[in-house]
Amino acid sequence: MRYASVTVAVVLASVTLALAGEQEQPQAPKATTAAPAITKEQMVKFVEEAAAYVKEVGREAALKEFSNRKGKFVRAKGELYIYAYDFKCVCLAHGFTPDLVGQNLTEKKDNHGSLVIQKLRDTAKNGKGFVEFGWTDPATGKEGHKLGYVVKIDDSLWLGSGIYLQR
Repeated sequence: MRYASVTVAVVLASVTLALAGEQEQPQAPKATTAAPAITKEQMVKFVEEAAAYVKEVGREAALKEFSNRKGKFVRAKGELYIYAYDFKCVCLAHGFTPDLVGQNLTEKKDNHGSLVIQKLRDTAKNGKGFVEFGWTDPATGKEGHKLGYVVKIDDSLWLGSGIYLQR
């Protein structure tokens, strides 16, 4: 009987601690080296949300917000952000690297020699779609393999975002 009393006391203590923990403020997730698992569907929804935002607030206000590293279009600790270009491959907004804004990236190549921005632009010309390409992963400093999704806003603007693919 003594063992049953101890077991009940341990179970009650565990339940009490667990319930007390649920009432605490949520803790921030511990830092990991792994990138957040952003799905293709989440990325598409994110870009479509940004496209609707352009129509809601206008081009200039949207471009300003897209380049705001602490704004509503930089998510998942910077792993998901919007980039915007004109059809001459000039960067108009970039949520992770605002220094790219104003640069013509027509000749930007990945490690495989693919003209990255031209491929993205050409896909956007057709309305919307996906492109795989290489891009420097800020977490590693090395080129990672990305899947980008782009959408045409009008004849002078297209938007996109991308996620790193596991290889």
